[in-house]
Amino acid sequence: MMRKYLLYLVLLLSSFGSLAQKRVQYSAKGKQEVVRKNGESIRYLIDDVVFTQDNTIVYCDSAVYQKRINQMMAYDHVKIINDSTTITSNSLFYEGNERMAQLRGNVLYQRGYQELITENLDYALDTEVAHYFSGGKLIDTTNILSSRLGYFYAQDDLAQFYHSVVLISPEFTLKTDTLRYNTITKVAYSTGPTEIINKDGTLIYANGGEFRTEISQTDIISGNIETPEYLLEGDQLFFDDLKKYYLGKGNVQLTSKDKNIILSGEEGYYDQNKKYSKIYGNAILKKIMELDTFYIAADTMITIESEYDSVRRILAYPDIRIFRTNLQGLADSAAYFISDSVITLFNDPILWTGKSQIFSDTILLFLTENTIERMDLRKNAFLITLDSVDNFNQIKGRTMNVFFQKNNLHHIDINGNCESIFHSMDQSDTLLLGINKMVTSNMTMRFLNNQIDNFTIYKNPEGRFIPPHEITEEDKILDGFNWMIDRRPTLEDIFIKPISIESPDTANLKKKAVELDSEEVLENKKKLQEVKSRSKG
Repeated sequence: MMRKYLLYLVLLLSSFGSLAQKRVQYSAKGKQEVVRKNGESIRYLIDDVVFTQDNTIVYCDSAVYQKRINQMMAYDHVKIINDSTTITSNSLFYEGNERMAQLRGNVLYQRGYQELITENLDYALDTEVAHYFSGGKLIDTTNILSSRLGYFYAQDDLAQFYHSVVLISPEFTLKTDTLRYNTITKVAYSTGPTEIINKDGTLIYANGGEFRTEISQTDIISGNIETPEYLLEGDQLFFDDLKKYYLGKGNVQLTSKDKNIILSGEEGYYDQNKKYSKIYGNAILKKIMELDTFYIAADTMITIESEYDSVRRILAYPDIRIFRTNLQGLADSAAYFISDSVITLFNDPILWTGKSQIFSDTILLFLTENTIERMDLRKNAFLITLDSVDNFNQIKGRTMNVFFQKNNLHHIDINGNCESIFHSMDQSDTLLLGINKMVTSNMTMRFLNNQIDNFTIYKNPEGRFIPPHEITEEDKILDGFNWMIDRRPTLEDIFIKPISIESPDTANLKKKAVELDSEEVLENKKKLQEVKSRSKG
């Protein structure tokens, strides 16, 4: 039992020793005056006042010290030194038992190469946590960070900023509402809406991300990057500002500002220095036209920018699918020459418009701002058109030029080695009168409501009329005939694929500030002035 009492006595004496170590020591060059108030001694100190406690030193011009509760208020030219941290201010309220300092007015916090500037700062000397709540600015060798509310955790080399946060780095300016910043790596993390403006005018909007300010690299959680030419969006974005390289993952969308062109896909990147971008994973090109949209889908799309208009183009490959209200198609690969608004389809492309199917070795589509103007079929051109009773009218030739008017087929020019099959119907378009088979060098076919209306044959055509009872299966088709309507794509086919920081409640986090204009403070200041006057006398 005696051993237990001795142990208790040792612990009790140890706790008293700990309190003694925390007692603030003080000195003053000028006058010191002690006043008894409410049974408590209050010390008024003036001229070169110095307080010490453990490894902490406070300098000021004048101060009021309450020994019993181990508290002091320091005024004018206040400087507090705690290990490698120095803070200056106009005034200070210091709780010696808690080792908490509340600094007010022209506060400058300095630690190594870091400076924190604010009007009101609360500082815990043991944990070295600084907190401002009425606006502040952190400056280091690389960046300037400002916000309405902030915390600086010196021992962890970490700062957190809340409300109207602005980060200014050598390469960009960042604006957000919540930001965490590593003062060693110079990496910033945001989790809310974030806006970044690069030196070259590139705009980045994100829903959070990781921003490497020293090497200008960033990972973004959902957002968009806006360059002078493009707008890049995605679930996750990454940019290397030094290399001008922008990468997106998940629902990536690349929009050309001046050409009403939108590229989308699962992943993609834009290399601004090389003027080159790539979208892959069911890439889709959307060309916005009046009252309609022109779609091209592929596995991969590449855009090539250049100061020369003739070089600017978009490449798409493989598995091309095309859809517009009046035109659908398939191809192996495609090239879109932007300045001329010409799309070239390669490797046996097929197009459908109305009840017509067109295929060739290569097809060129000529677009205007609002519609498709014409198509050029280069080599082995073939046209199949269904009539009102589903007969296959056919024309083939070396090349074809297909012209549209008001989004409908208007006429077709067939050039070289022209062969054709037309079904002749009675006036009711229900009874077959026979088949016309012709061979000529050139032909022009005119359409009405996407149906063949009439045609003109040039240069000594050869042909024959076959009555219904003499028609064989071979008479019904030309060599190379291949009706592929089951492959005609629909709009649905275009889209078929071949650390959390929460802003705290400012009111809860903000420590109760010392009211510098309270009656007690004003009385203390008045008393100090009296002491100063007597000391001079």
